[in-house]
Amino acid sequence: MSQVINKLIPSSLKSKVPFMWKVRIQHYLSPKSLLSVSKSDLKVIVVLAADYGNLGDVAITKAQMTFIKDVLPDYKIVPIYANEFKGALLTLTKIVNSKDIITIIGGGNMGNLYETLEDYRRNIINLFPNNKIISFPQTIDFTSNKEGEVSLQKSIKFYSSHSNLHIFARETQSFEKMKKNFRNNSVYLVPDIVLYLEQIKPQKNRNGVLLCLRNDIEQKISNDKKAKLLEALEVKYKDIRNYDTHIGDENYSKNIADKELDKIWNAFKEAKVVITDRLHGMIFCAITKTPCIVLPNSNHKIAGTYSDWLYNLDYIEFIEKYDEKLIIEIIDKLYRTDIKNSKSLDIKSKYDALTAVLRK
Repeated sequence: MSQVINKLIPSSLKSKVPFMWKVRIQHYLSPKSLLSVSKSDLKVIVVLAADYGNLGDVAITKAQMTFIKDVLPDYKIVPIYANEFKGALLTLTKIVNSKDIITIIGGGNMGNLYETLEDYRRNIINLFPNNKIISFPQTIDFTSNKEGEVSLQKSIKFYSSHSNLHIFARETQSFEKMKKNFRNNSVYLVPDIVLYLEQIKPQKNRNGVLLCLRNDIEQKISNDKKAKLLEALEVKYKDIRNYDTHIGDENYSKNIADKELDKIWNAFKEAKVVITDRLHGMIFCAITKTPCIVLPNSNHKIAGTYSDWLYNLDYIEFIEKYDEKLIIEIIDKLYRTDIKNSKSLDIKSKYDALTAVLRK
């Protein structure tokens, strides 16, 4: 949909077209799913739901809607997908009543690295000043240069103007930054929402090593080191597989969300050990009870999530500094782990603050 609208606006004019003009143009392509939603319905809106190939974000969307359904079973859940956002906005302003709750998708896109999504977040906060708005568990990551500071100050201005905005961080470092910057808002600390899901069953026969490594702006381990690690693994272990949490936007549609999540969770459950530098690679291991070696990424979200919520799981090992020899040693250790008798993830009580805000 975004590609269609981009073609309607000449590239030379895109930066000059006011946001709400773009919204009015895209309104003609408003998602048909909103036609069945009435203003009188009691609703929870899930804004910026994932309809692209990042399965971490797809899992966040599934977990967020599952959580809301469990906490507020009498509410109708209305997802507004990221690529439908502008087209849905005008319709949304007509169907939302004062009792409706607006939730913004959790994840790692609060910051200027994903400025488009951050701008969408600001606009939702601005357009619905009289509704309770809940930003589900996020990592904040504004860069420390001029561009990041300008973006942060813009967000502070929009966030602070809303008297009923509740912001949830998913690790301590983000929590402290949010409290410092968003002083006029309520800020809380809870786990990433995907940790609410449980995917241990059905259990699978495990064998081999599965690599789930990123190749984008957030990677910290160089491609050369990854290539050398793969060579070392192939020498010692026969079964080496790859399965990234990003399958490519061209291979994904929201209609196959559950199918793609089941595929990757089953792939993890069939691995003896997973090696990952993706946050949701680690989280998928936690919820499927899969032995895992976690490598750092370019920001604090992996280290923070591990130290806050997953440090006591003996089947997940976080390595702060890349060391090929150490990785091999830990694989051997995890191969011998009695996973059936290992401590399972027990974290649902950690979401009490989010439950309370949704219900009050």
